[in-house]
Amino acid sequence: MMKIEKLYLNIILSFLFLISATNADTKKIESISLSKIKDTILMVFEVDTATQFTVSRVSNCRLKIEANARSTIEQLKPYGDIQKLVINSAENHSTFDLTFNKPFDYRKQKTVSSVLIKFFPMAIREIKTIVLDPGHGGVDPGAIGKKKLLEKNVNLAIAMILKKKLENYGLKVLMTRTDDRFVALSERTRFANEKKADLFISIHCNASEHNKQACGFETYFLSEAKTDWERAVLARENGALRFEISDTNPLVKNDLDLILADLTQNEFLKESYNLAYEIQTAGINILTNVDRGVRQAGFYVLRGCFMPSVLIECGFISNPTEEKKLANAKYREKIAQAIYTGIINYIKDYEKRNNI
Repeated sequence: MMKIEKLYLNIILSFLFLISATNADTKKIESISLSKIKDTILMVFEVDTATQFTVSRVSNCRLKIEANARSTIEQLKPYGDIQKLVINSAENHSTFDLTFNKPFDYRKQKTVSSVLIKFFPMAIREIKTIVLDPGHGGVDPGAIGKKKLLEKNVNLAIAMILKKKLENYGLKVLMTRTDDRFVALSERTRFANEKKADLFISIHCNASEHNKQACGFETYFLSEAKTDWERAVLARENGALRFEISDTNPLVKNDLDLILADLTQNEFLKESYNLAYEIQTAGINILTNVDRGVRQAGFYVLRGCFMPSVLIECGFISNPTEEKKLANAKYREKIAQAIYTGIINYIKDYEKRNNI
């Protein structure tokens, strides 16, 4: 009988030990504080250093924080520009849903015993100035068609038509080149930044060495190339570097990963994707061309642009059929109209999202 009692006692002790160990392993958030320095709201979580926090954007005015820890704080009064703060806590997970009264951005910092998240007003500006960048020029002809059509000339012709359309809408339009001259890739970026442009649109024509039947319309935004085709287009468009003697722009010397890591640049990347999507959608609807989709690559000319920026491949000059279309003034007019429509649709959506 004593053996059975001892066995039961061991089982109970083991069970209690497991409960104790489980509770010890459970991470807790026992203190949360909100404070404000000028326009910046500080949210401090006192936690174990192993606790992981992630912040994601639901919308410009709404952010969500997730932590792999149980929050002992179940309610927190909204503070400052925070209109609403909802806390949901489970055994090993907590979410904090914050709604602001205007667009807010964030930055996260980790200390020895706490996690600090800074919330600050997002810089929202009206879209008034657009820089158009006709690709290539001068000693750099770009792609050359079978009938000797030069990409640099097509790019400039489309850009000039597009310029008039955008100006008629009431926008200020600047050009990186207005004639057949060579402009270094870094100079194009520097020009857009110095002029404080709100959008940067680089216009190009595509080419394929191995597939002369390749055709279609595609729009790129700045990010790392994921596919062989994106890497091929990247190499061809960055090929203009061979015509440059030197590069004095420090922004484009940084590794692409360093640029992508910057929170401000990341915000431009999101808007660049939205802009690319609108242009691509309008391009396919108006041109009724093959939809090659929205793509991404680390184009040199887009690096260091502190504004939403895209690179458009209007068609394949290496395809005899498309070369003939690209040489036609009426078709170039349609391309310009497609890009114009995409830009205006983006501006309207941007203004709606940001209550401008």
